[in-house]
Amino acid sequence: MHTVKLVFLWAIFGMIPGMSLAQNSTNSPNTRYGYGSLADKAFISQRGMGGIGYGLRNPQMINPMNPASFSAVDSMTFMFDLGVSGQMSWLQDSFGKQQYKNGNLEYLAMQFPVAKRFGVGAGFEPVSYAGYKYMFTGPLPVDSGLYRTLYSGSGGLSKVYVVLSYDLLQKVSIGVKLSYLFGDVIHNIQNTPQTVTSSNAYIGNTMDTIRAYGFLYDFGVQYHQPVGKFKTLTIGAVFSPKIRFGTKIMEGLVKIDPASGTVNGVQNTVSRDSVFEMPESYGLGFTYTRLGKLTAGADILYQRWASAKFYDKTDTLSNRLKVNVGAEFIPNRTSANVFNRWHYRAGFYYSNSYININNLKYNEFGVNLGLGIPMPPDKRSILNVALEYSIVQPESNAPLMKEKYFKVSLSYTFSETWFFKQRVQ
Repeated sequence: MHTVKLVFLWAIFGMIPGMSLAQNSTNSPNTRYGYGSLADKAFISQRGMGGIGYGLRNPQMINPMNPASFSAVDSMTFMFDLGVSGQMSWLQDSFGKQQYKNGNLEYLAMQFPVAKRFGVGAGFEPVSYAGYKYMFTGPLPVDSGLYRTLYSGSGGLSKVYVVLSYDLLQKVSIGVKLSYLFGDVIHNIQNTPQTVTSSNAYIGNTMDTIRAYGFLYDFGVQYHQPVGKFKTLTIGAVFSPKIRFGTKIMEGLVKIDPASGTVNGVQNTVSRDSVFEMPESYGLGFTYTRLGKLTAGADILYQRWASAKFYDKTDTLSNRLKVNVGAEFIPNRTSANVFNRWHYRAGFYYSNSYININNLKYNEFGVNLGLGIPMPPDKRSILNVALEYSIVQPESNAPLMKEKYFKVSLSYTFSETWFFKQRVQ
């Protein structure tokens, strides 16, 4: 039976490349810059708690934020987690307001032990999203007529990963996360003359694609100290080195006759000379846990984007700071009342943007609520629900798009006892 389940799970992981190409999590014009909008590193069970994870060590959760946490898995437990989300966005600038709906597969992950004090895991998760479509009408650069420019983008970066984690000492755990980065970030610009002249008698469609591939590394450590009966303080840290990854830049220009629709010219270039890097990152956090009752904690993440190269240049992006605070409360996990066994979660976060658009930036604020619902028959598996309301606010009247969005996320953490010898009757 377990063999059939493993085949099914690996079949799901085999569909990852196709699913990653179908990402559609945003309609934000701000994703035109950099690699797009950065994906949330936290899983949905954690997002209900504001997205904390560096100091989180819970045997009922898969925590991809700190690879050292994977050794917390029970010695006979296999866990699988799948998350999806739906989002309503409201965009506003000086020209008006727009509303969009989006949905997406968030992640897939599995975790299990291979030996005493040794846990492993594997999964798929997004790194960034690009998705936008907006129009601008203005004067032609050649004459006094008008042109219409349609800006659009799609795609994003994703990664598949494996995690190795080991309890080095009684109170110290270490872990490493090895990821393979892949994906396309695609930008299109279509110029259509409103007044056709002999000097500009064509529609120009320009496409620029960044195709990424390469390996990333995250190193984690957790220190867990009992501070009373069934009470534990866990401090965690994660370091990710700056990595130069492989890229292929594909640029194309198509000229189309606006009268006949025929293609008059095509220009395509491919380059591997530009340097792109993922930044050096530092994460630090803690949680206070009262077993089966309360978990509360906070995280801080600092990413040195300003020193990471983007199209061969540094200082085109900004250093990023993110702060997360959250908690989970279980009224009574052994109560006959089902609502007393639920996991009630809440939190909030703040982040500045890594995007630097002519020295114009934005900040993001969000509040989270969540539920963890133990599922029958044995209450080991959990249905997770997370609600998030966020505001993306440009700094000091910057001419950027103001965004508000409400996201509903669902995940199912499947947990089952697999690794034991069945007695022959």
